[in-house]
Amino acid sequence: MSFSRFGMAVALSLLFTASLDAQATRIGYIHVQEVMAQYPPAQAAIARLEGADAGWTNELQTLVGRRDQLIAEYQQQQMNLTPEARQAREQEITTQNRVISTREGEIQNEARQLQDEVLQPVMDEITAVIEEVRVEGGYALILDANSNAILAADESLNLTQEVLNRLEEKGAVGEGR
Repeated sequence: MSFSRFGMAVALSLLFTASLDAQATRIGYIHVQEVMAQYPPAQAAIARLEGADAGWTNELQTLVGRRDQLIAEYQQQQMNLTPEARQAREQEITTQNRVISTREGEIQNEARQLQDEVLQPVMDEITAVIEEVRVEGGYALILDANSNAILAADESLNLTQEVLNRLEEKGAVGEGR
């Protein structure tokens, strides 16, 4: 059993045994992946991230292809090269490896920044709606069904559609402005 599952199991058991009021404790769950798949702003954010990722992947493939070409040429001509020429080619390959490594780090930073810029506002909005549902519905706890923490649940506790409906209402209100 993983630590997160164990922790969730302990937390849930404490909720149910901590007091006689545990029977009145309301717990619900949502499918965050379903919300993300059906909520248009989330779809747009994901599409933008995927587009950027495709561009970065192509860029890295080009850099790796150039390095692989340098290696193939070097291996093919290695026996005919002077020691100085051999060392120059090896240095060129090493430099290309550094370029690839540096660019990979830059891309990771760019990806984090883009995710913060594009996806975080959508996640903040979804989280706010989940909190509204939790407060208005009197839920003590709302879980993410996609986290594998829920082993079995009553479908009546599934709040995914309610969250989607509220996000849709907020979107319609926002469009009317």
